[in-house]
This record gives sequence, structure tokens and C-alpha cells, in this order.
Amino acid sequence: MSEQRSRQCCSLEKDRLVEELRRCDSCSTNYEEFHRCYRDAARQSGQRSRVCIVD
Repeated sequence: MSEQRSRQCCSLEKDRLVEELRRCDSCSTNYEEFHRCYRDAARQSGQRSRVCIVD
């Protein structure tokens, strides 16, 4: 993947993560849900980000 495409991919992933974390903020009703949602969002985002860097 070219450097420019990698940057675009990472930028798009950052935007996805921000949206997912906002969703966690608005949907969670207690700390445990909030924590789990953030952790899951970060894990998924990390997996997608690795694809941006590796490809």
C-alpha cells in the first residue's frame, strides 16, 4: 500500500474509532458496559489499523 493510501486508511480508522467511542458514551448505562464497549472498540480498531500499516 502506498504511503498516501496508508495515511488515508489510518485517518479513516481514527474517525471510525471516534464514532464508536461516542456510541459507547451514549449507549452505556453503567461503568462495566462503558469499559467493555471501549475495550472492544479499541481492539477492533487496532486490528483494522494493523491492516492499514501492513498492506
